[in-house]
Amino acid sequence: MKISTKRPRVKSEKADKRATDSALAPLSERRQRRANEILAAAREVFLEKGFQGTSVSEIASRVGIVEGLVFSYFPTKRDLLHEVLRELYEPLIRDVGEGYARLRGLRARLRFIIWRHVRVYVETPGLAKLVLHEVRTGPEYTSSGLHALHVRYTQYVRLALEDAARDGELGASVDVEFVRSMLYGGLEHLMWPVLFGTQRVDVELVADRYTDLMLRGLQPAQELREDNMESRLARLEALVTKATQRKSS
Repeated sequence: MKISTKRPRVKSEKADKRATDSALAPLSERRQRRANEILAAAREVFLEKGFQGTSVSEIASRVGIVEGLVFSYFPTKRDLLHEVLRELYEPLIRDVGEGYARLRGLRARLRFIIWRHVRVYVETPGLAKLVLHEVRTGPEYTSSGLHALHVRYTQYVRLALEDAARDGELGASVDVEFVRSMLYGGLEHLMWPVLFGTQRVDVELVADRYTDLMLRGLQPAQELREDNMESRLARLEALVTKATQRKSS
């Protein structure tokens, strides 16, 4: 007897469609409230214990629900993490964008970007640890929504450099991606002791010094040569003046 396999496939397709429609459908007010409670609890635990140290059962316990109910809102623990990080990143991106729009000139904009980023390490070290040590190191990072959020967050360095080149503050040959990587990579290394509580920093002082360092590196080679020439001439003039004073005394 020949058994048809078409009917089960049709049922499966219908079931898949119902599941997809359910996932895409907006949450009711009650379910949205519950989802927000889960996210709030997850944020607390993730920031306290990191991704690996967090259990879904603990998140559920803080909300007062069973563990299985969490998965009816978020399919995996990593999905839950990415949603928590999205909620943390969006206000941060908005804050940087608003600050950037208020400022003019490369120095002011770079200093604000640096100052705001240093504050992340100082004020929310748990977020920095999560992103640097448990999310960006994962194989799925480049394809995750967090990667897109990070690109949006760091885009203001690119905009600052491009605007400065357009306005004549910088040469058009500046490697924007190179500078962006240097800025954030250097700060990451500098703030490492802060993340683990072995060092405290003055946010204003770090912002000033790091901005000076970045701007010095962004000076065109010609300007650096001119600065060197001027300093050499000044030293020569000082030596000549001293020699003349010795002869006349």
